[in-house]
Amino acid sequence: MKRGLHVLDPAETPEQEWQDRVAALQRAMAAQGVDVALVYADVSRSDDLAYLTNLCLYWNEGVLAIPAEGPVTFLTKLSLRVQNWMKRSSTVTEFSGGKNFADLVAKYLLGKKNGTLGLVDAALWPADVAEEIVDAVPGWQVRRLGGLVREQRLVPSAAETELLRAAGRILDDAAAKATVEGSTAGSRVETVERALRGGGFLDLYPSSLSTSDGVTSFGVTGQYRMNWVHSSRVLGDGAGWPGALNDALAKAIAAAKAGATVGSLAEAAAPALAELPEGAKTEVRWVNQADLSTGGEFRNQDPATVLADGEAGAVSVEVAFADGGNAAVAETVRVTEGEPEHLTGAQR
Repeated sequence: MKRGLHVLDPAETPEQEWQDRVAALQRAMAAQGVDVALVYADVSRSDDLAYLTNLCLYWNEGVLAIPAEGPVTFLTKLSLRVQNWMKRSSTVTEFSGGKNFADLVAKYLLGKKNGTLGLVDAALWPADVAEEIVDAVPGWQVRRLGGLVREQRLVPSAAETELLRAAGRILDDAAAKATVEGSTAGSRVETVERALRGGGFLDLYPSSLSTSDGVTSFGVTGQYRMNWVHSSRVLGDGAGWPGALNDALAKAIAAAKAGATVGSLAEAAAPALAELPEGAKTEVRWVNQADLSTGGEFRNQDPATVLADGEAGAVSVEVAFADGGNAAVAETVRVTEGEPEHLTGAQR
């Protein structure tokens, strides 16, 4: 369950930008001959829904219906009481409630001319939900679509970039407080929870790794408004192999320029990683901030992927030692044609 601050502030994200996001999706639908698109969301992956409408699913699940023209409708199993709160905190004006998505979708399509119904990012839909919807609309051609909304989210807008910068500053401050000398595993989590929740984060995931020689890596992935940042740091003075790991991260980040490939980040880090203890297995990763809510686990790490100007994401260097220990360092950056902009870890 998400349990942080949820905000709809036109000073942060102008009303026109919300309209433009839906309009861009409708143009993409038209290009693929889709009359109505459905976006599925649950509490674990609701970023596409939030991006289009600012709707926050603190729990449960829902489906956003987007027609080729006109306003969107949120189909939900949640009660009217919750729907009223959602109307006040999102851009959605039309809601439809019921016990199952099959009936809700059939009701939504009633009276509309049969056409093509698209399931956005269909590979991530729960199979049973997709099947019940297909069975409920026999007159419609159902098409499994790719990540149309995710594609819009890969390069943040100017407004989103400012929010990412704010998130990075808050996360850096929290990480500095959490990793002071003498901190414990429990105190680190408590400190970032208090600092990030108090700083306006909607969600966060702390993580900790350790090695046989007593070195700890402490990381945090957090959601500020509807955007994500990630940072992971090795505790201590950086002497020995942690210094090589930090150097590898610095080299990988320096390589994250517009037009570079994801694979080139690993190439840049390779000389520093060669200094790690024998038998260590390493991985250098790029996870766009649009995928940070799940740590990029649903997206293949393609070395040929080209980084775009303005794209934001986490560069991470992860290592598994031969004796079973693990460590990781990471920071979130914004890709530019020159030096990457640190969104976290600017003072490292």
